[in-house]
Amino acid sequence: MAHTRCLSLPLALLLAVGALCVGARTVYPSGGCDPQKMTVYKVLVETAWDRDVFPKQYPEWRPPAQWSKVVGRSHDSTFSLFTLGEDASEGLKKFAESGDTNLLDAHSQGSGGVMDEFNAPPIPQGVGETSADFFVDGNHSKVSLISRVVPSPDWFIGVDSFDLCVEGKWVESVVLELDPLDAGTDNGFTFTSPNWPTIPKKPVSRITAQTPDHPANSFYYPDRTEHPPIATIRIFKIKEYELARVYNPSLARSPDRRYRTGSIPTTPELEETRDPEIRTRTVLRHSRRGGRPCPNLQETQWCGSSRDCDHRYFNW
Repeated sequence: MAHTRCLSLPLALLLAVGALCVGARTVYPSGGCDPQKMTVYKVLVETAWDRDVFPKQYPEWRPPAQWSKVVGRSHDSTFSLFTLGEDASEGLKKFAESGDTNLLDAHSQGSGGVMDEFNAPPIPQGVGETSADFFVDGNHSKVSLISRVVPSPDWFIGVDSFDLCVEGKWVESVVLELDPLDAGTDNGFTFTSPNWPTIPKKPVSRITAQTPDHPANSFYYPDRTEHPPIATIRIFKIKEYELARVYNPSLARSPDRRYRTGSIPTTPELEETRDPEIRTRTVLRHSRRGGRPCPNLQETQWCGSSRDCDHRYFNW
């Protein structure tokens, strides 16, 4: 079983969270955070897939042990990247089997309950780390993320719908220790098993030292009661932003809602830390005799999410 440790939380809540399993949907006490605030978090993924810790069939070449890029979303309760005990979506199936994110990318910023989409770079070996920043607000306080075990039939690590708002306050930091998960879409037992589709699909499940208990399984260690964590997720708060003024849709030139710190699909507008990037052009000769009018003379460019913003853009 994976263990969860939360830092800077009330003791009663800490004890409650400690009993939860990473990968299962996390539920916190009622009382959401202010929807007129936006918070920036950093997630650090530290992997520990080491030959000394997981020696059985440890992949050394074609390809060697490594991790795919991290795919993450901040979202509300209507969105789910995966859920332990439920069948994988077609998007998760393709990602877990091959790393293909085309279907997952359909759930992008501003659609289906998603506030921010973020990625972290792949880790090219079994042990390493990668990180990304992301936004949350009071209406989208949950975070989910996944990374594929490479090579593997359909195995991955992930966090499902972890709520960063606790009793009306944003969590300062949290540490999550992860076990590998099985997407339930391929019957392969070993890291390099050939494609063997599971028909029908099985629910997403946790891979432990004891289950699946087939001797050929790459993660089966009958002499262990549980595995050491194969990865650790650290999430910590960077900064909170206050509402500057209410967005007025009648002033918009396009359906995109404009944040002074980046284009975010919610209604508040935040105080800017510097001017946006603006490109202008000048009319040298105006149209005559019914000629076409000149196009827009000014263009403003906004970053779409934390992953697209130059880090110098924010004062954090």
